[in-house]
Amino acid sequence: MHAASILLLFGAFCQPAASFQPSSSTSGRFTSIQAARVSHHEADSNGIGSATTRRSFAEDLVKGSIGFSLANLASLPAYASGGATAGGAYLLSAKQRYNKRVLAGVKSFLTLDARNLNEVNAFFESTDEGGWEDLTAAGYLLANAFRTTSTKAPDALPSVKKWKAFAKEIELVKRALSKKDSEKVFTAYKSAEETLDAYLDAVELPSGMELKKM
Repeated sequence: MHAASILLLFGAFCQPAASFQPSSSTSGRFTSIQAARVSHHEADSNGIGSATTRRSFAEDLVKGSIGFSLANLASLPAYASGGATAGGAYLLSAKQRYNKRVLAGVKSFLTLDARNLNEVNAFFESTDEGGWEDLTAAGYLLANAFRTTSTKAPDALPSVKKWKAFAKEIELVKRALSKKDSEKVFTAYKSAEETLDAYLDAVELPSGMELKKM
């Protein structure tokens, strides 16, 4: 409504009040044209040059047409950029954006020697792509991108649930690592590896076995 009011005021400002007083967008156009013709007749009666009056008539006609067009443009319904199409495009973009990071982190995890505590510790301490810190962020965001509606809570998504199940197993690996218990680290690692496949399937990525061969 504010945009329509501004456009109508602009049309009224561009010409004298006597020559453009629209009661609606359509009647405004013809009122403007009629007013321009009256102005043209009065100008000739007062002896004003025909070239000047023709120019004035043309200007008033153009102004009236512009006012009519702007008023009609302002009255058109506004189409939002959101909706299912925009949402689908956004989610597709999110998947493409996080896939690479998740794959890098998962591949690093799968190639770990779980009995080598220094190697496992380096994976968790790394802040680069391929380390746990980046994987835990990208993994959750990728899982959250697998939604069918914008109103569904993230925790209700199957992909997010499977990510959290994997992350829970990872916490057991970290806990064993903090105690420097290599056997428990290895056992927890194998359990996390099995849980990982359910997550990879939920986010439409190759299984752990396939990724090890890539």
